[in-house]
Amino acid sequence: MIYFVSFRLQSPWEEYEDLERALKALGPWSNRTEPTWLVESRLSSRTIRDLLKPHLKPGDRLFVGQFSQNWAGTNMG
Repeated sequence: MIYFVSFRLQSPWEEYEDLERALKALGPWSNRTEPTWLVESRLSSRTIRDLLKPHLKPGDRLFVGQFSQNWAGTNMG
């Protein structure tokens, strides 16, 4: 499954090294449209959220949505 993972972070991205490692550990990924990542994983949206949540700071926002069909992109890597 392909997931759309988007953030609204309170601090600069450079302060989220653990979050970046956690995202990359999920499986193949692309972050060509920061602060949005596309991640391929067999996990559920809820599980992905739960794995990423500990790496967020108070006030940060996170959205995880599953793409199932009918999507397209260009130059996503």
